[in-house]
Amino acid sequence: MKTKKRKSLLRAAMVPVTAVAMSAAVPAASRAQATNPCAPAAVVNPCAPAAMPANPCAPSAAPATTAEAAPMAKGPYDTTVKATQAPYGDKMPPIVDNYLRATPYVGTGGFIDPTGIPMLKQLGFKTVVSLLKPDEGAPNEGDLVKKSGMNYIQISVPTKAPTAEQVAEFAKIVEDPANYPILLHCESSNRVGAMWALYRASKGVPPEIAVEEGRQIGLKTSREPAVREQLGMAPL
Repeated sequence: MKTKKRKSLLRAAMVPVTAVAMSAAVPAASRAQATNPCAPAAVVNPCAPAAMPANPCAPSAAPATTAEAAPMAKGPYDTTVKATQAPYGDKMPPIVDNYLRATPYVGTGGFIDPTGIPMLKQLGFKTVVSLLKPDEGAPNEGDLVKKSGMNYIQISVPTKAPTAEQVAEFAKIVEDPANYPILLHCESSNRVGAMWALYRASKGVPPEIAVEEGRQIGLKTSREPAVREQLGMAPL
């Protein structure tokens, strides 16, 4: 009898300990639900709109910039510059062979009669760019131009077509409104046409169109093959 009584007391003492251990092992949510069997379970609303996925075609936000973008260089076709424009052909006296107006700010031609250089200033020209070699043209052309109050820049082109470095030098000159209007010349306007074609192509004009523009102001078949080669075009 004593033995049975001792086992009963031991079994009764272990019941609370077991209950505590099991309670600790069960999650709190489960305990809460177990505590109140009538509490409604949390149900996700099946009619709630699902989160929309990110639109892959939506433009990304532009990165913030602290500095303003550099202004684009104005070219010789941009009449918003408001500089003096080169005269039309009918306003040019016969002092520049093969004179044409390539753009509002650029006149082109061949040989310049040295006696007429002061008249170029009267017609409004501010800069004369010569593609002649030192032994070509009037020997004192540069001095006469400067004496008449104009800028004189020489880019000597002894080859069939200007080099890439010469085209880059010309680009800086022809895109600077401080030089407008410009008279670009050589002996016959052939080198002028070559320079213009290469310059225009360097600005993104399709090579075929650039060559056509060069032809319009003097590019001839004697120099065009060299221009086409530089532009990666098929030979004539």
